[in-house]
Amino acid sequence: MGSLEAAVLDVLWDCDEALKPGHVLERLEIEPEVTYSTVLTILRRLWKKRLVTRTRDGKAYLYRPTRTREEQVAMTMAEAFAAAEDHAVALGHFVEHLSAGEASVLKRVLGRRR
Repeated sequence: MGSLEAAVLDVLWDCDEALKPGHVLERLEIEPEVTYSTVLTILRRLWKKRLVTRTRDGKAYLYRPTRTREEQVAMTMAEAFAAAEDHAVALGHFVEHLSAGEASVLKRVLGRRR
């Protein structure tokens, strides 16, 4: 996912309601500023990737993420993990970079899977 796509998804995740492209543009805080047509293009790409849904609202569409931020992060992590040749080594490197608090959370989550 590109940085513009990530920024647009962040706007959608931070809002409790579906947004029109113009509302996404108003909330985007990136430099350099982008145009309405760029936001529209990014939203279409996200829709084609099934990262957002869209519903017609008059002449425009309302966009909403298909997953929560956390669900998307988990999916990205799973895809990256699947790409590793040696899953044990990849997982070991991942765990080495966890803070003590994150490691504690991981232990708790793994404990619930038993």
